[in-house]
Amino acid sequence: MKIARLLVCVIIIVSFHSCKLIGLNVNHDNPRKGNVYPTFTQKDSIRGALTSLRSSFDVHYYDIHIALQPAKKYIQGFVDIEFSVVSATDKIQIDLYENLTLDSILYENKRIPFTRTYGAVYVSFLDSLQNGTEHSIRCFYQGKPVKAKKSPWKGGFVWDKSKDGNPWIGVTCEVDGASLWWPCKDHISDKPDRGVRMNVTVPHGLQVISNGVLQSESHTEQTSHYIWQTNYPINTYNVTLYVGAFQHFSEIFKGKDAEFTLDYYMLPEHIEEAKTVFAQTSDVLHFYESIYGPYPWSNEGFKLVGSPYAGMEHQTAIAYGTDFKRQRHFLGFDYIIVHETAHEWWGNAVSVDDYAEIFIHEGFATYSEMLYVEKTYGTQAAKNYMSFYAMLIKNKNPIVGPRDVNFWDYKDTDPYLKGAWVLHGFRRLLDDDDLFFDIIQGFYAESYLSIVTVADFVAYVNSKTKSNYSWYFNQYLYEREVPYLQYAFEQDVQGNVNLYLVWNSVPEGFEMPVRIFVTINSVEYPIVLKPSTDIKKFVLHSCQSVSFDSDYVYYSLKKDTDIIRKINKK
Repeated sequence: MKIARLLVCVIIIVSFHSCKLIGLNVNHDNPRKGNVYPTFTQKDSIRGALTSLRSSFDVHYYDIHIALQPAKKYIQGFVDIEFSVVSATDKIQIDLYENLTLDSILYENKRIPFTRTYGAVYVSFLDSLQNGTEHSIRCFYQGKPVKAKKSPWKGGFVWDKSKDGNPWIGVTCEVDGASLWWPCKDHISDKPDRGVRMNVTVPHGLQVISNGVLQSESHTEQTSHYIWQTNYPINTYNVTLYVGAFQHFSEIFKGKDAEFTLDYYMLPEHIEEAKTVFAQTSDVLHFYESIYGPYPWSNEGFKLVGSPYAGMEHQTAIAYGTDFKRQRHFLGFDYIIVHETAHEWWGNAVSVDDYAEIFIHEGFATYSEMLYVEKTYGTQAAKNYMSFYAMLIKNKNPIVGPRDVNFWDYKDTDPYLKGAWVLHGFRRLLDDDDLFFDIIQGFYAESYLSIVTVADFVAYVNSKTKSNYSWYFNQYLYEREVPYLQYAFEQDVQGNVNLYLVWNSVPEGFEMPVRIFVTINSVEYPIVLKPSTDIKKFVLHSCQSVSFDSDYVYYSLKKDTDIIRKINKK
């Protein structure tokens, strides 16, 4: 999912539209009080917990049949859910929003009973389903789906119109859940590993774009019917549709391991500008293939689709909000294309089991932006990019949040920005780019089409480096407070500079290195020092000036001459 960007001051011209910037955290301060998580209820647990009624079965395939009535903002259809039993059970939980009517559920062509509690649907079988067996249920439903309040951050349907008066429809549901518009096992730990088929009927003259490959289309005087299919595993929140009177253009992409089509679907009023802006897409894809590996869905191609909301990483069919100017970074690249395309690797091909772990999606995608800037515009531009992101970090919540309650606050951008800095700081501490990219590529390759956790990534890092970096990731991912470094200078009688350093807001024994620049005889030299939670004195001989490298790791820096008195007392 994209983050918002704002035009901030004259010096830094970067535009954000998903968060409201109240102030810049220039000094990387820790707020005195962090945010308080909402009081979680039974409804949150029912939605977010992987109980035995969910873990007892594994979904393999969804066959979605849906008819849209734009004039009434109404949907109606049925969904076939194919699954296998992991542990014997006579009851399972699927999900569908309360405002939608569930008419009936069929099993082996017979109606079976179900009950509903909040958004959960408890389906009962007459006999126990045995471990290892495969089954299918068909769920008939209808109603007016939730209208998006602020798509894609507050999900639902967007019923809009193009300039020529035709319906222009889209849907987003990350965090809110796919069950806001179709019955499913709505837990991100379970992707349908055999894919999804989307059968959509709309009024005649409208086109439907969805995930994967178009299988067929047919038309009557009143309706048009489209069938799309993806055969890859897919997050249920990434299953989507776009409806409109689109125009289409395309190009062939010659990738690392395969050749496939880049398809672009836009409304007539946006098509010419899109042809100019989308020219950078192939360059972005080539770059990500070079650092992460082959594009994950080469058998089904890549699509950018004009959407009546801002960008969203729908697998193989990325939503492109059509406010071209606001999405264009001052350096020249299009933010939506760079960020959302990164999600095809991080978030779509490699996914997490709970929104608490969203760092793997958003931290990696945001750091991908910086890597693209570094490759395209150079080291200094990349430093400026990260420096600006550092000033937007809030430090009000840990990056890894509460599990089993389906919670992720879309207004908290730290999983994006601080998450990117976690990776950047690790790269700097490692001081070996070959090893860093080997770790990232290796973790991606090992986790391709898998569900992972933050702990899996840290374990992989420790294994590849043959070192223990848990202290670093624990501090930056599981604690809200950023480490802050107290420092003081004094000059001794020999003309040397004594630099005193001590870490605070960290566990005892924390010894993260920092890098400084010292000027000796008008030449600047980088030096890496290793402060700890005890005050340390570093003697800098014949030093004319000292500065701290803000591009090394993310921390707060505070001058405190009192630490000289403290160490002298010892």
